[in-house]
Amino acid sequence: MYDFTTFKPRRGIGAEKWSTFERQAVDNPDLAPYSIADMEFPAAPEITAALKEAADFGIYGYTVADSSYRDAVCAWMDRRHGWAVEPTWIFQTYGVVPAMNLALHALTAPGDAVIIQPPVYPPFRAVVTSTGRRVLENPLRVKDGRYEMDLEGLEALARRSEAKVFFLCSPHNPVGRVWTRRELQAAADICAANGVTVFSDEIHADFVHPGSVHIPFAALDGPAARECIVGTSASKSFNLAGLVTANIIVSDPDLRARLTGKVVGYTGEYTNYFGLAATRAAYEQGEPWLEALLEVIRGNYDYCKNFMAEKFPSVTVYPLEGTYLLWADFNSLGLEPAELERFMVEHQLYLDEGYLFGTGGAGFERINLACPRQCLTAAMERLDAAAAEFGFKR
Repeated sequence: MYDFTTFKPRRGIGAEKWSTFERQAVDNPDLAPYSIADMEFPAAPEITAALKEAADFGIYGYTVADSSYRDAVCAWMDRRHGWAVEPTWIFQTYGVVPAMNLALHALTAPGDAVIIQPPVYPPFRAVVTSTGRRVLENPLRVKDGRYEMDLEGLEALARRSEAKVFFLCSPHNPVGRVWTRRELQAAADICAANGVTVFSDEIHADFVHPGSVHIPFAALDGPAARECIVGTSASKSFNLAGLVTANIIVSDPDLRARLTGKVVGYTGEYTNYFGLAATRAAYEQGEPWLEALLEVIRGNYDYCKNFMAEKFPSVTVYPLEGTYLLWADFNSLGLEPAELERFMVEHQLYLDEGYLFGTGGAGFERINLACPRQCLTAAMERLDAAAAEFGFKR
């Protein structure tokens, strides 16, 4: 019913993920990048139809979310995640990262500190440092082949007087964890006991694979859950990142007032006309497309995992509980991070290098699985041939 096999190169349209090819004058038309977390799939046809209808209307003035839009968001959260959201809890920004910036300006002062859990999505650190705040690292740790939170370390950091905010990535990018209720509740209790506000980035919440369940942080028990900020968007789920529309959900009225009081100065009071139309169509009509997509992502993960097990048994591929991003440890190849990056690029493998994600990421690669299978097959075959040529330890 849906097409997840056609490959549509995105050169020449301003796609950031594809700009590497332009900068490096790469002219092979069969190549695809496997880096930045948007997809190489067209959006659901229901969304395209809604955008065409919105375009045909012909007036694109200042736009705010209306009640039908808010109702669509609330219905999606209830249906997909069992989370009862009130329409008044929602406000818009151009993205979750801009909302993180807004939160730091609303809730902290220069010199205050923010807790992050590396290896983690690079803007978590960049937002903190660019606003004159300090980073407190609570690195994830690996136990029995699976990442977990260091809750004792989190508590030690939360007790520090300068710690004001905790940036939680849930599901976690890049390691692919979907946190359990027990893990989230423990983190919530620590933050509540120490007056640390949680900003939970849940942009990958719709990409949860069998055996895991996404728990919205705000659906937990206790004051930290009631007084948290949840960042969501249809951008990852439905490949709408270029429409720069995110929903920030805050149930506590005082906290919401502090945040929305900064909106005009930091993210603007209006939103994207087409982003609202696309998000509403996604949440009202796009669920069958998303379910079909999840099957494709799981198939792509299984293919890459099995390929690595056969061809590169020393490379650890971590379990994919959530997201569409494979996280793999290539340190066994014996290359320094810069050498690993050079090796990948020289063999036309454009991945996200693990060092970009901070502590614990060096020697890893993040591979975007949201592309037609033939793209992944071509990449894995190039990797195999290149490794054979150089005689790398497998």
